[in-house]
Amino acid sequence: MKTGRRTTGTGPVIETADLRLRPLRETDAGALFVMLSDPRTVEYWSTEPATDPEAVRNKLLEDMQSDARGNTISWAVCKRGSEKMLGKCVLFHLDKRHRRAEIGFILNRDHWRQGVMNQALRAILDFAFSNLGLHRIEADVDPANSGSLALLEKLGFKREGLFRGRWYVGGQWHDSVMLGLVRDE
Repeated sequence: MKTGRRTTGTGPVIETADLRLRPLRETDAGALFVMLSDPRTVEYWSTEPATDPEAVRNKLLEDMQSDARGNTISWAVCKRGSEKMLGKCVLFHLDKRHRRAEIGFILNRDHWRQGVMNQALRAILDFAFSNLGLHRIEADVDPANSGSLALLEKLGFKREGLFRGRWYVGGQWHDSVMLGLVRDE
């Protein structure tokens, strides 16, 4: 372990009927590497599959430091009664003046299509609007990522635009669909 870095995250714990969303921990590095190194899981991510566990660990520590500074709020998604990370959610680009943020999420492929992320995002949206007083939450999704688009639209997000050639990943330019959810909707 490198000195001067936190080994546990800060931030709120959110519980749902089936899930516990908790701050990130350094011990989540292995589970995060499994997700980020799986080509199918990161097919629509803005980076190529991870190949270096130490680089993933360092990114996790950077995310935890960002949370500690109040720049982001990240959660490890776990089943209730377990501390094993199944996925990660984050509110980032927090803009207090304009009361908005962006949301991001990733889930281990073994848990796709089981309602895990639906339940996690519903809880985070409730927290963001009720506890943080946000007015708007935005999402940036690859247009080919039908699963994430369907989930966000089910949660009330509206497609607001297409950014052509927004991400350069794997030697190719990728477009991005921008979605937004306003509190009163």
